[in-house]
Amino acid sequence: MLSIFIPQDTLEDIVIDNMASDMEPEDQDVWYKIFTKQEYIYVSSWDGRDYITEDDPLFLLTKSYSVKIEDATDYINAIPDHPESVTRYWNGIFLLNITEDEAAAIQRDYGVICQSVGSLDASVLMDQGLRFSPKKDEKDYSWDFMLQNVNAKHIPSNHLILLDRYLFADSSEYDSALSNTYDIMNSMLPFHHLKCHYRVTLVIGEQENGKSVPLSQIAPDISEITEHLKRPYPIDVEVIYLTHLSGLYTSTHNRCFLTNYTITQAEHKLNAFTEGEEHDGIRPKVSTCLQTIQPQGLFTNSGLNGYCDSPHKTHHDIMTALYKNLIWWVKNYMTTKSFYAFNGKTINIKDRYGTKKNGKYWSLIENKKL
Repeated sequence: MLSIFIPQDTLEDIVIDNMASDMEPEDQDVWYKIFTKQEYIYVSSWDGRDYITEDDPLFLLTKSYSVKIEDATDYINAIPDHPESVTRYWNGIFLLNITEDEAAAIQRDYGVICQSVGSLDASVLMDQGLRFSPKKDEKDYSWDFMLQNVNAKHIPSNHLILLDRYLFADSSEYDSALSNTYDIMNSMLPFHHLKCHYRVTLVIGEQENGKSVPLSQIAPDISEITEHLKRPYPIDVEVIYLTHLSGLYTSTHNRCFLTNYTITQAEHKLNAFTEGEEHDGIRPKVSTCLQTIQPQGLFTNSGLNGYCDSPHKTHHDIMTALYKNLIWWVKNYMTTKSFYAFNGKTINIKDRYGTKKNGKYWSLIENKKL
């Protein structure tokens, strides 16, 4: 789910305007429908009560959609003076009582969705219905072309996650896999300056036949091609290298990559392009196979209106599986069947992450010194 932060009175106004019993889903505000799909919504200017009465519009929201309302007044109110704090939530959406210019600056500088409550616009989260179907050896496609409407020029991000356990499984396609990884990063990462580190996570796998390229070779090569991106901000690259015995292995069959608010799904493989035959001294990129590739926003109108699932569900399910397995891995390092590298070096994942229990939930804590 998303982590949405909003003033309590703004949330109440949106609920009041959209909870009429005779209102059709098609007529409801998009933000309202997004709110109803969340597990938690975090509010500021909380009135001090530890319960919601039946007279509150938020009671109707919680009763009708099982949305939990949590007080985050101190955190939200501190954001204007400490905007770097928004990076605590990689899937955070910040709808704040600040000016449009202030919100735009936070969004630009930290790669998260941030809007003024005076000018809310949910279109940044909506899927555009993009669908590409390159066939083998076709020259009309590239990652840059397919991703041009979901990259950081249009949708902010500070984290890119690539999942394809077969990406480096064939040593004969190693250079092509590196090239595709570079092209995806180059297409998706912002070109403008960020005031935070950008994180790239690769989740890849070792095959049962043992013929996969080893992590000791992949990690430094990925780190090297990342330097060639020449972005005006630091980029941290982590590689999660699974064996078939890893608990996360079964959750990584689908080939896709995610940013904070997008998911791009590939039907067959992320190693989608390679160099074709030379013509006039030029070797154009051609598709490696017939497949469908879909760059998606998180929500569709049909999904929000209850007719099907939005891409948000897949995005959430993948992130939940990854996060839960990372927590388990850190807590049970000696029994794991996975390996980890950070910025080109294979390390103990416990040197990168720790865990902390908040109530009944566990969370990951980063070691910022690496």
